[in-house]
Amino acid sequence: MMNQTSRKVMRFTAWSAIIGGVLAYANVGLSLAVTGPDADMVLHGAPMLALPPDTRDLFRWCMVADTLGFYLPFLVIGGYFVHVFREELGALRNMVAMAVVLYVMVGVTGAVMQFAVLHPLAHLYAGGDDATRNAAAAVWTAIANGTQNGLWWIEGPLVLFWTLIAANLLEKAGWKGSILLKIVGWAFGVFFLFGFFPDLDALSNASEMVVVLVLPLWMLLFGWQLLRRARTLPARLQGAGATT
Repeated sequence: MMNQTSRKVMRFTAWSAIIGGVLAYANVGLSLAVTGPDADMVLHGAPMLALPPDTRDLFRWCMVADTLGFYLPFLVIGGYFVHVFREELGALRNMVAMAVVLYVMVGVTGAVMQFAVLHPLAHLYAGGDDATRNAAAAVWTAIANGTQNGLWWIEGPLVLFWTLIAANLLEKAGWKGSILLKIVGWAFGVFFLFGFFPDLDALSNASEMVVVLVLPLWMLLFGWQLLRRARTLPARLQGAGATT
């Protein structure tokens, strides 16, 4: 029974990672479809609120993919990780779990706020006088900058903390792709550091691009490896799948 339960949990975690990786890449594609090469357009109210309805819908789907790709899957992945490596982590177990949960919370908060307010503000912008249009644009600018340069910025030290720990333990346990997780962690750390210096926006954007391209790749690789391990679980000793 333990083998069967462990196998189901492993498969659920694996597919959460794989589907999450696909949706994370979908988020990148949708973002490019909305803004083109000018990713900073999202931070400015007037051009965002002037987008046609179909393009605004694309941006809202982008936020859905962001939530389901870059964030929610890590509740499953993180939960599986702290369970499997509970002995190796020791006192770090709760710290890693808290860091993952906080990462998901701040990330989802930023995405769903933008998802929720874009259409209402765009309607105000389209039908209002100059004062209303300026106010609507200012509200969007504040929310977008608060998300990008506040909520998503603070993800940096959280992800740097847990990814380096996870990468080292996974590497010792024979998992492939740990270097990808280390790259993600350091890129998040650089993104956080450069956030203090507005003149380094180009480097900050470059580190963010590394994150959004490499993290989904690691998710896909991790999920594929976990599926392979789940297939061999029945041949192992009773309960071994819960700790490998």
